[in-house]
Amino acid sequence: MNSYRLYVLGPQERVWDARELQFCDDEAALAQADTLRQDNCAVEVWTGERLVARLGAEFNL
Repeated sequence: MNSYRLYVLGPQERVWDARELQFCDDEAALAQADTLRQDNCAVEVWTGERLVARLGAEFNL
């Protein structure tokens, strides 16, 4: 199991929610992130210092 951090970001790139969870691989972490994603937010998945992926909205600031 690997440690991952999932950050839910609002339109101003502010963290709305942060979770530290354990997953067997990147795909499992991304599947969980997809369940947190909404139309007006993005979810970033990190493991250590590596950004695995960003899902959701691209914000125009």
